[in-house]
Amino acid sequence: MRYGFAGAVILGALLWAAADLRAHHAVQAAFDQDDHATLTGVLTKVLWINPHVRWFLDVKDESGKVTTWTISGAGPGGFRDIGISGRDVFKTGETYTAIVARARDKSPNGYVLTFILPDGRKIDLWHQYKSEATSTGADTK
Repeated sequence: MRYGFAGAVILGALLWAAADLRAHHAVQAAFDQDDHATLTGVLTKVLWINPHVRWFLDVKDESGKVTTWTISGAGPGGFRDIGISGRDVFKTGETYTAIVARARDKSPNGYVLTFILPDGRKIDLWHQYKSEATSTGADTK
């Protein structure tokens, strides 16, 4: 009986860990590292929560149609480690430019590589792409 209870506890812990790992996927599984878009739009919402910070950007195309893009990034702790907090840097109602790796399913979702703030300051958030993520504009492919 003693081993049966211990086995059940271990099995439960393993199943819980497996579910947690499955829920948190690699960025490369959802976003195409070779397909970048440059988005300029009005920030409507920021979710400064785990496991990923998310920004919502209303982007107008050439015809004036507005599409809300959901942009994901690292978790809040990663941003705090480099001195960035949501309240200090990201303000709703202001215009931002984001260079993102596009969603593989071509939906209006991206993983942020670089943000260009309303005052022109540039924040490179995915250093692997630092040299590539330098353009600005409204290229949404």
